[in-house]
Amino acid sequence: MNCKSSISLLFAALIPYMFLVFDASQAAVPTDTLLPGQSISGSEILVSENGVFELGFFSPSPGAMKHYLGIQYKNLIGSHRAMFWLGNRIPITSFLNTTLYLAAGELYIEELGSVLWTSGSATNGSAGSVAVLLNTGNFVVRDQTNHSKVIWQSFDHPADALLPGAWLGLDMATGAHISLTLSKPPYHCTLVIDQSRKMGFVMSIDGHDHLGTFPDGMNPNDLQFMRLHMGQVSLLRWVNNATITGWQPLWSYPSSCKISAFYCGAFSACTSAGTCACIDGFRPSDPDEWRLGQFVSGCSRVIPSDCEDGISTDSFVLLDNLQGLPANPQDTSEETSEDCEATCLSQCYCVAYSYDLSGCKIWYNVLLNLTFGNGTIHHTKISMRIGSHGKRRQGHIQHVMLVIGPIVVGLLIMLVIFWLYKISSRQTKVDGFLAVYTYTQLKRATRNFSDKLGEGGFGSVFKGTVAGPTDVAVKELKSFGHRDKQFRAEVQTLGLIQHTNLVRLFGFCSEGTRRLLVYEYMANGSLNSHLFSEGTSILSWNLRRRIAIGVGKGLSYLHEECRDCIIHCDIKPENILLDAEFCHKIADFGMAKLLGRDMSTALTTLRGTIGYLAPEWVYGQPITHKADVYSFGVVLLELISGRRATGNGNHRYFPLYAAAKVNEGDVLCLLVLDL
Repeated sequence: MNCKSSISLLFAALIPYMFLVFDASQAAVPTDTLLPGQSISGSEILVSENGVFELGFFSPSPGAMKHYLGIQYKNLIGSHRAMFWLGNRIPITSFLNTTLYLAAGELYIEELGSVLWTSGSATNGSAGSVAVLLNTGNFVVRDQTNHSKVIWQSFDHPADALLPGAWLGLDMATGAHISLTLSKPPYHCTLVIDQSRKMGFVMSIDGHDHLGTFPDGMNPNDLQFMRLHMGQVSLLRWVNNATITGWQPLWSYPSSCKISAFYCGAFSACTSAGTCACIDGFRPSDPDEWRLGQFVSGCSRVIPSDCEDGISTDSFVLLDNLQGLPANPQDTSEETSEDCEATCLSQCYCVAYSYDLSGCKIWYNVLLNLTFGNGTIHHTKISMRIGSHGKRRQGHIQHVMLVIGPIVVGLLIMLVIFWLYKISSRQTKVDGFLAVYTYTQLKRATRNFSDKLGEGGFGSVFKGTVAGPTDVAVKELKSFGHRDKQFRAEVQTLGLIQHTNLVRLFGFCSEGTRRLLVYEYMANGSLNSHLFSEGTSILSWNLRRRIAIGVGKGLSYLHEECRDCIIHCDIKPENILLDAEFCHKIADFGMAKLLGRDMSTALTTLRGTIGYLAPEWVYGQPITHKADVYSFGVVLLELISGRRATGNGNHRYFPLYAAAKVNEGDVLCLLVLDL
């Protein structure tokens, strides 16, 4: 039997043992599972096996007192976590005294001894059911022995959001129509499938229907989800790089405020130029979202309203440049403008009123669907409620401008001069993904390249901090022969490669002969340091299993899902990095080259690392993606054995020794002894 067939036999024989041990370890810590008789309460959570999703009692915004049973992205911060499923629609008032438990196939939320919510699945349930938070973000109640028997699942009961893999439309089993719903009194919005049109949907706002068409399917490899807002639906993708952090809209309906002014959110109006702008006395509620081109969060008051129990010191300002009335006016019986104003002022939830020949109209809670006139038509007038200091400040504005006007003009001139001086050193964006840095910026970010993380054949890597502040890894390339234009083209190609299991490229520097790449920082270093270094904690079987699967997914993405097949050519533990949460990502594309899909091109200028090289390298055969698969197989062997492929005591090449042990039937001797 030759070397290649022995090693292939080894991997085939080891796979059942690997996953048998991994599954046993994982079952001991069911962080994603709720068994009958178990419960979670307070701040306790369930976490999906892949670590992406968490289920627990959360508040919609940081600091809010209301809590709901919800599912959200785990590793994001604050409001970015984006809770996309709610169980109870009645808020929890006693957070620490609330419990979620499973009984006879039915989920219950119990607050202070009273049932607040139930999944309503008991008719199909059994005592042998379990609840599991899946890697897709779907929370399911299923039979404990027959996992295909699903009794209840959160994907059948969406709130206002949809994850990749979820669905809308008619449930053939129950006859129910699955739809997205959003209620913000006095408004109610729903989104349902339009069976008469391919990829069509109907969005209804208080009984008014709007027809739209869904985009192509969502990418399950990205952090993406679809969200229904009041009068708008958006497909959002998580973006986190040196320049922007947040949920960026990939698609939305309506696509501009010219189609529907609901696009601009509350207290924001569509201008004649087709952009969104806050009305007087308001500012963007979430400036970061506005910078990302998402306006549905609308605007909030600069000065809070002063009203309690119908007693208010608020006043009104006239908005006389609107094209049509805002959505959902409420008619009242007041017969004079003064009475109309008094009625609005006496109700703390009234935000505006209008009085004309048709009578008195008032608006509650929010103003939506606002459009500024363009000067060619008759404008509508409404009186907008403002805080008690808003009108006085508006009255002083002319006097203040007379005093500070000359000062402001002088400052503006100085700022323009300063801006022209500094513009060459500011970072810019390339194709909306990568930031361009100057060498001076990166020298400052790395404190003169003082914190060295490591060194490889293509250059040294240093830790740095860029604006945000965000920790990054700066790789200074050496002996790079490409010209600036060619380098930028290749870097832009790399910038488009984004996957959960690939280290993300944030930006680059190209000045003279200097070439630097800026990557996300991986706090726990390389897999190599955890597998083979003394004094480090031993990786659990569960984590080793996740690393194996994650690296496999990353390679599959490079080989099969990129526009051009990308061969890494140097897969080894040193090039598998771990972040602060031990999420695993493939790094160092310095040796990777792009190949056409025909796989016929031979690579003759690249060399990998001894011990991980596929036989094709030795025999001078064409190099394809299979070379990466071979190297990955060697890494798998190191993962389960904890021993290096080369330089391992008496075994000069460990895979050959392992193949011999497999032939002898002694497979278990290859596993990590300490586990």
